[in-house]
Amino acid sequence: MSVEIIDIDQEPGYAPEPVTTSIDETTQRGYRIWKKNAPFIYDYLSTNSLLWPSLSVQFFPDITHSSQEEEETISQRLLHGSFTLGQSVDSISILQIPSFTNLNSNIKINKLDFNPDKEELEFSPSNNRAKLKVLQKINHLGDVNKVRYMPQKPDILASANNLGDVVIYDRTKHKSFNNSLIDDTDISKVEIRLSNSVMSCSSDIFALDWNLNHQGLLLSGDMQGIVNLYDLKKYSNNALNQCRYFENENVGINDIQWLPAHDSLFGAVDDQGSVKIYDTRENNPVVVSVQISSHGVDSISFNPGFSSGFATGDSQGIIKIWDLRSLTQQQTQPVQELTNVHTDSITQLSWHPKFHNVLASSSSDHSVKLHDVAESTCFFSHLGHMLGVNDFDWSYADDWMIASVADDNSLHVWKPSHTVTDRFKTR
Repeated sequence: MSVEIIDIDQEPGYAPEPVTTSIDETTQRGYRIWKKNAPFIYDYLSTNSLLWPSLSVQFFPDITHSSQEEEETISQRLLHGSFTLGQSVDSISILQIPSFTNLNSNIKINKLDFNPDKEELEFSPSNNRAKLKVLQKINHLGDVNKVRYMPQKPDILASANNLGDVVIYDRTKHKSFNNSLIDDTDISKVEIRLSNSVMSCSSDIFALDWNLNHQGLLLSGDMQGIVNLYDLKKYSNNALNQCRYFENENVGINDIQWLPAHDSLFGAVDDQGSVKIYDTRENNPVVVSVQISSHGVDSISFNPGFSSGFATGDSQGIIKIWDLRSLTQQQTQPVQELTNVHTDSITQLSWHPKFHNVLASSSSDHSVKLHDVAESTCFFSHLGHMLGVNDFDWSYADDWMIASVADDNSLHVWKPSHTVTDRFKTR
């Protein structure tokens, strides 16, 4: 089976892969070895160098099929945010990444170029349609700590920054990307600005999640320990300052997520190693509060196929699997613990949307790993990033395609070799 490897050196609004002294020679040498072996490890790989690092990436649910000159491609859109630390104007971007539906049928001799440095033939589509494209760019006040679209209306985007702001954009009210030599530095107008009139926030917000079952219901958690619950159906004009809020004793909220099948239950994890489950129907909404680690817990992910099952990842790289039904202050033992899989803090966890025994994790140790929790094994490691991985997401169009972003300014879209994943089809 042929493998589609796309190495993007430069795209509109992006820069070539930087040479930086923050990446040591050992890491760079490891990257070169990984890249050389990539055709044997992946069925698809697109490596892209961005102008700035990113903390946030998400696949849109739509896909586009196109056919031209006997080339059939499928295009997916990605939601992405920049993280410049005030060195430039930050932005939210909507990107398009194409791939061939059948690579074998598109490999022709006139599309193979000889690379003298690698001493090998490379697949080069004549019209360059297989490259990353910027569709839209929305200039943003402050770092884009997290950006997510509303699941019921993907044109509606929620973003959280380092200044304590949560804002809403309607993508359709902003212009498409215009590749120009002069950058537009004007901050784009927001459609709705969300705030808490009682407990104002001026700190980083990294926790943000839309409710899958109740349209317009949005959660945010800040590093001052405040969880805000907004209902966009109640806003007027361009501001919404009425919300329900929950205090976490000044302990920073690192991650937050609604239970996938519920419109009232959500979980949050914090810097002191606690997990809390909230029920918004209750006057005293904290229904579970348990210390699960002596270190900060950075990520939480509920299993979409098993409503009481969830995973947490801490700052020591330890992943724990829990059953909400048996989690109490007296019983704090996880159902399962995955150790020695990461050597640094867990930055993101996400269950596979279809194969519910598969859990993906990313870490500051530069890797994204796929785990089969039924067998307590790590069955695939993506080692192509040279600095810490901040976020990743599963594709809607392909069961095993993932997009990941890291501190080395890289955006990777990749799919493990079918020799690794085919075994899940028979389960």
